[in-house]
Amino acid sequence: MLTEEENLAVTQVEGDAVMACLMERYWLPVTRGQELEVDGAPQRVRILGRNLVAFRNTRGEVGVLDEYCPHRGASLALARNENCALQCLYHGWRIAADGEIVETPSEPEGSTFRDRIRANAYPVWEAGGLVWAYLGPKEYEPEKPAFDFTELPDDQVMIIKGVEYCNWLQCLEGAVDSAHLNWLHTNITRPDWLTHASDGPGSGGELLANLTPQAPRLEAQTTSYGFRYGAIRPVPGDQGSKYIRATEFVMPFHSNFPGAAGHWAHHQAFVPIDDHNCMFFYIQYKTDGVAIPEEDRPKMLEFAGVDTDSQQHGRETDRVLPSAENVWLQDREAMKNGMSFSGLRGINNEDFVVQESMGPIYDRTREHLGMSDVAVIRLRRLLLESLRALAVGEAPAGLGEPVPYPVLRGGEGIIPLSEDWWSVLASEAGSAS
Repeated sequence: MLTEEENLAVTQVEGDAVMACLMERYWLPVTRGQELEVDGAPQRVRILGRNLVAFRNTRGEVGVLDEYCPHRGASLALARNENCALQCLYHGWRIAADGEIVETPSEPEGSTFRDRIRANAYPVWEAGGLVWAYLGPKEYEPEKPAFDFTELPDDQVMIIKGVEYCNWLQCLEGAVDSAHLNWLHTNITRPDWLTHASDGPGSGGELLANLTPQAPRLEAQTTSYGFRYGAIRPVPGDQGSKYIRATEFVMPFHSNFPGAAGHWAHHQAFVPIDDHNCMFFYIQYKTDGVAIPEEDRPKMLEFAGVDTDSQQHGRETDRVLPSAENVWLQDREAMKNGMSFSGLRGINNEDFVVQESMGPIYDRTREHLGMSDVAVIRLRRLLLESLRALAVGEAPAGLGEPVPYPVLRGGEGIIPLSEDWWSVLASEAGSAS
């Protein structure tokens, strides 16, 4: 349980909130690269309560600017994108990706006014199918988060992007909560839960089939970049072994969790849009150098429970959105007839719904934590410690020592009872405690 003051500190991300000041010190994913076309429409992006635009210029370079023109504040989301600059519709000012004002046609001929002005432009890095931006002070710009998927070609990476209509932290807390697999995702993790082996899609992995209704035992270790934790479960019929699902958490909001069989790895990022909304990136990628078959991509979207058209084209379609008003389109009939445990469609959609159901900002002063919440507790402690470090001029987690991004990947395995749970992870980097 957090105090009211602590809950506000770790959830509020707008303006000069302490968490906003912490978040801006890290590289943040802002959109998918495929959504930005050369000389195409600028895309509005809202991060940490800031309104931005992202665009790809004539040379294919990506720029991320404050949304409002530095002249009179018109939205640059309306701008023409051509000749390697955004041209504001209001007075024709042309602004380059680096913030240079390249032309002010509404000013007298020969004016040098534009030389004394720059638009707010942010450092940009495009990798792993994502556009990343750094919003903090220039002197504190950190190393780039070069996770292993950032080096892969596009055909080996699948990115799902969505918006959760609630605070970022309750979204992230779901990613470090292995216990909910047994229940919320019952149809997928335990497809024979009502002795109907055909219920729900297959688990996709032989190891995941070892999930049982028995609660996992959780253990966590602090690292220099965040923490890692293992969910330890018994193996049915094998008293000398244990089934481990281990997750690497990397500041400020990255979760690397175990994938299914077939050389897959999984990464999630929960980027705060503002206090009441969160952008969700789910990266699934191959670790064997083999491309994802194109015909499998729509199936992966359906499995997640997200809208196929908006994911392919980066736009919303005319559809009824799940919300509290329509009880998130829960199918009670499917629950009654045994076809669905949750009555919700898609594994990621199940997460979205329960997290939104907690309210816009979850009040952690009224909860009752148990043994299954070890990783959630560790996450909150880490965030509060990082805020305190920032306040006294020290480096928060992930911003001091170099981070071994390329080897940080979730892991799972069946190992002897005597073996340490973290042996299933690719790396034991960081100081464990």
